[in-house]
Amino acid sequence: MTVAIQAEDKQTRSKAPSYEALTNIHSEPCISLYTDEVLPAARPKDGLKRLREMLRGARTSFEGTSMTAEEAEKLLVSNWHQGFESARADAKGTAVFVSRDFFGKCQVPVAVGERVVVGNEFLVRPLLSLIPMHDRFFVLALSQNHVRLFEGSRSGMQERHLQRTPESLHKDLEGLSFERCYEMHTAASPSSNQKGAFFHGPSVTVKDRLIHFFRDVDSGVADLLKGQQAPLIVASVEYLFPIYQEANTYPHLLEEGIAGNPDLLSPDALHAASWKIFAKQLSNEAVRALQVYKEHVNTPLTSSNLRKVVAAADRGVVRFLFLPPIGEQWGSFVPPETVHIHEKREAGDEELLNLAAVLTLRHGGQVWVVPSGELREGAEAAAVFRF
Repeated sequence: MTVAIQAEDKQTRSKAPSYEALTNIHSEPCISLYTDEVLPAARPKDGLKRLREMLRGARTSFEGTSMTAEEAEKLLVSNWHQGFESARADAKGTAVFVSRDFFGKCQVPVAVGERVVVGNEFLVRPLLSLIPMHDRFFVLALSQNHVRLFEGSRSGMQERHLQRTPESLHKDLEGLSFERCYEMHTAASPSSNQKGAFFHGPSVTVKDRLIHFFRDVDSGVADLLKGQQAPLIVASVEYLFPIYQEANTYPHLLEEGIAGNPDLLSPDALHAASWKIFAKQLSNEAVRALQVYKEHVNTPLTSSNLRKVVAAADRGVVRFLFLPPIGEQWGSFVPPETVHIHEKREAGDEELLNLAAVLTLRHGGQVWVVPSGELREGAEAAAVFRF
């Protein structure tokens, strides 16, 4: 199970990341089914029946391809035993993806309508505004008694095992309850001449020992996350976070953390708090990407010409792609640069906005769904090029 999409690539026989899996090159045709029903894990045959009916009703979509609707139905049935997600509270529908070398399914939080699309690529565009491209983050929960690392996504979190890492702050500091360890001295109150306690936070000695401990923790975290790009969120009491920042070497540590003792948070509460921070980070990335586009509009680094955008995406030179939330543009693409745009869908057509998204993601670019008003008037898409 990965992120929001549960999929198995038959070539690798391993669980595959969501958009990476869907946008890989697959055996054609690629069949995408969207339904507004949440397919129940407890009664999987109920969902299968409806999807088989949808395939039978889409026989004409298979004309001119190397597969019939009956063959697609057999593929669906033979792969249907693969595990199901537990129904999420926000689920409003299901998407299923089938080809000769791939099978995947996911729950979607918004009803997107019922449809079957048969083409050279999977139809991922309806997911882009619902499921983030990068739906992965890590949470480091630091408390006096525990050090835990979680891998999270929109759908939940799972603990990862840290090797060669101290088990707890308590053991490392020889039982010192540093969360309540403060330098204290007494002084007379100016108004009453009575002495009272003054607290100044962790002592220098405790901080030095914390730095040493956190470097050990960081060593284990950095080793486990080597090569990862996903952000790391720290959950700890407030004064520990800046100390951990000093020891940290993982390059994707977020500036915002979860304040408080994570031992007192339920798994759901920890996930909700971390997802809130992660979602804000995604929103900031979209704003920054759009600002880059606006700063370079009308230069060779950007384009709102769909033909040029599709060809550039195929070459792998699209850094950011911006698409409107609704609307379709059907046509065909003949590499390296020939793009035919049709007023109405014709036999063998691909949805070109979806194709641009698939090609951009396949080559490591980012795709953002933005309000239509953010694009140039009349533009179906816009892109920022790598060079």
